[in-house]
Amino acid sequence: MQRGGKARGRRVRVLFLSHRLPYPPLSGGAIKRWKVAEYLGRNYDLGVSVLCAPEDLPHKQDFLRRVSLVQFSETLISRPRSLLNLLRSGSRGLPLAVYRNDAALFKAQVEKAATFFDVLYLDSLLVLPAVPPMFGGKIVLHAHNAEYMIWRRYAGREKNPVRRAAVLLEGGRMRRYEALACQRAGRILAAPHDQTFLCGLGVNPEKFLDTFHFGDETLLARPDVAFSETEPALLHVGSLDWEPNLDGLLWFLEKVWRGLKQKHPQLRFYILGQGGGERLRAAARGLAGVRMTGFVEDLEPYHRRCRLFVAPLRFGGGMKVKIINAMYRGIPVLTTPIGAEGLETADGRHLSIAGDAAKMLRDADHLLRDAASWTCMRDEARQHARERFDWERVYGPLRKAIEE
Repeated sequence: MQRGGKARGRRVRVLFLSHRLPYPPLSGGAIKRWKVAEYLGRNYDLGVSVLCAPEDLPHKQDFLRRVSLVQFSETLISRPRSLLNLLRSGSRGLPLAVYRNDAALFKAQVEKAATFFDVLYLDSLLVLPAVPPMFGGKIVLHAHNAEYMIWRRYAGREKNPVRRAAVLLEGGRMRRYEALACQRAGRILAAPHDQTFLCGLGVNPEKFLDTFHFGDETLLARPDVAFSETEPALLHVGSLDWEPNLDGLLWFLEKVWRGLKQKHPQLRFYILGQGGGERLRAAARGLAGVRMTGFVEDLEPYHRRCRLFVAPLRFGGGMKVKIINAMYRGIPVLTTPIGAEGLETADGRHLSIAGDAAKMLRDADHLLRDAASWTCMRDEARQHARERFDWERVYGPLRKAIEE
């Protein structure tokens, strides 16, 4: 395959496979999905085959208008998380997340389309079942995270022995499947810290190319917010159905919020995002100042109002786009060592990184009061994000994975 997007004198043909429509770019994974699809459409003959959840369908035409494609197909699927589906996935030896995205129609569409393409780009390992066994071109796998490590860390936090055993069982299935996906791929795009974990599965390190999970870089163009323009308020943005987010918020409300509220009686905590269920609502019920708003499309009023962003993750994987977006916008961030993974940041300079509740409370109290420290962290975070979280760092390795 020649450089410059050419294969035997023509443009390289890339088939993008995903378990979600790559639009709209409203969350971390969705932003990366969209930016990659947009880039591939500009530089190659791009086809897209996707599994669509019902909520994706209203955005289909917007996506088709915004990206240049030579082929498109979608398969509607709605297979919920349930005990029955967990048992069915276990009977097939598949992780539940993979089983929920395994559809015969999707496989048939991909098999038919793949004969016309040079490269299959797998947006995640969830679409591996659709890869034709006899496909003779290049397979590029995008590893969003070292998935098995998320399950391992989750098990380490689980106190209920029955739930812990179930988590370990599911984590074992994911570990085996993740190793299979990496073995099948010719090239693997993964964040540097995730590559270390994936090498632990026996993956050839020469397959890896660095990738990163960045956010909405247009936030860098917005003017600085002054300390005096903010109010004593905390902000969290993210899917509340994702267990690492939910676990972290439950921990924060129990271990940090009450003490912080005593020091700052006017403090408010805005929790933005869909989901959460009864566990989070029960924890927030009766806590003065806690506001669960649901999904909010325009975050700018909250970015300008809230003095601190909170991402109290105790397990998870990959680079946390919600933190990067807060840094782009200049909102000082309270997080944990897990939240800061892969960001190349220094505690007290770019972020507050707390390994325990006592330090997180102290740091939050200080930043809520001290305008000079707050302003310094705002400026350092924005400059670091401007220098390090540039999408060109994603496109170069992506181009190499496809063309070389």
